[in-house]
Amino acid sequence: MAERWIAYKIRLIEYVGLTNDAMHIHMSLLLLFVSAILFRRRPDSLWCWLVVFLAELFNEYADLSGAAPDEAGLDAAMHDIYNTMFWPTIIVVLGRFLFPRRLKVTRPAPDPDASSDLADQPFKESATV
Repeated sequence: MAERWIAYKIRLIEYVGLTNDAMHIHMSLLLLFVSAILFRRRPDSLWCWLVVFLAELFNEYADLSGAAPDEAGLDAAMHDIYNTMFWPTIIVVLGRFLFPRRLKVTRPAPDPDASSDLADQPFKESATV
């Protein structure tokens, strides 16, 4: 499976014409936003970040297994992980600090015995002038 992934990745890089580093960055952002849509979560969700991270770990496993030329070293793997996870991590951290989640306001359930008019409430007299 790793060999097929590497072959697909090499063809994609040749077709698009971007460098390997640029492809890591673009694909990480694409995976982050697609997972946010599929999971119906905000892009700063840790679940979306985890999808990107797991995909990158699989990619580096394929590279380290020797199927990818010039990418079988640990230094290259760490470089790719840094490139891939930089912007998703920034989005998660900044999204949580700059745009905090709103607390859900729970309203008490309406009393089924109460009427909708003011007959149940005591009469309040207006202040005299």
